[in-house]
Amino acid sequence: FLDDAAARAPRRGPAQVASPVEEIRLEEVAYRYPGKEKPAVDGVSLTLRRGEILAVVGVNGSGKSTLTRLVTGIHLADKGRVTWDGVDLADADPASVWRCTGLVPQIFAQWPLRVRENVTLGQPRSMGDDEVWEAVDAVGMRDAVEGLPAGLDTLLAREIFGGAELSGGQWQRLACSRALYRRPPLLILDEPTSQMDPRGEHGIFERIKAIAGDRITIVVTHRLENTKIADHIVVLEQGRITEHGTFDDLVHAGGTFADLLRLSQDR
Repeated sequence: FLDDAAARAPRRGPAQVASPVEEIRLEEVAYRYPGKEKPAVDGVSLTLRRGEILAVVGVNGSGKSTLTRLVTGIHLADKGRVTWDGVDLADADPASVWRCTGLVPQIFAQWPLRVRENVTLGQPRSMGDDEVWEAVDAVGMRDAVEGLPAGLDTLLAREIFGGAELSGGQWQRLACSRALYRRPPLLILDEPTSQMDPRGEHGIFERIKAIAGDRITIVVTHRLENTKIADHIVVLEQGRITEHGTFDDLVHAGGTFADLLRLSQDR
C-alpha cells in the first residue's frame, strides 16, 4: 500500500525545511482538481511571516481549504510556486515540511485510543504528562478530562468496555490540543470551533492569539467576528483574493467581508 501511494505521489526534491520558519510566500499560485474545469485556487499571491495571524474567509467552495493544502505542500501548485524561507515546496522533502506543520482540518480524527494518545499521537513525548496537560488546558478541557473515569488514561471508545465518549465540541477541542502539543512553526486551523459553544470558541481564539508570536498562524473561519485576532484577513471568491486588510479596514470597505459580517449579525 505504501509503495503504491508513493508511486502515485508527485515527484519532489530532497531539500529540507527547518524550524523556525520565518516566511512563507505564495507567488501567483493556481491549482485545479483533476476533472474540474475551473481552478480551485487561481493566481493567489501572499506573504506569511512568523508572529502573524492570517484569517482566510469566504463562502463555501471559494478555495479556502485548498489554499491551506497548497501552503502545506499537501497539494503542489499547477502554476506559480510556494516557498518556505526560499525553499520551493516542489523541491522539498515533504516529511520535513509536515514536521513543521500543525493542522486541524474540518474533518478531524477521533481516534479510539486513550485521551493521552489522542493528544500526543505521532509525536515524541517526555516521561511525564506536564506537556499533555498544558495542551489540554490550552483548549479548556481539563475539567472534562478529569471528569472521565480514568482521566488521561480513559479510552475514547464507548463500544469497548470501560471506554467513554466525548461530545462533538469536546472532540474538536481535543483535535486542537493535538496541533498545539506539536508546537509547530506553522499552525493551521480550518473551522476549528464549528462545534463549540461560544465560551469554548472564545477560549480557543484567545489561546491562538497568545501563542502566535512563535509561529505563522492561519485561521479559516466563517465566524467573522473571530477574525479580529488576525493581523491580516483575506477574502477568497472563486479561488481569487478579492479583499485583503485588517478587520477594521474590511468592515469599512463595504465589500464582501462587510456584507458577510452584516448577514452573520442579522441571524
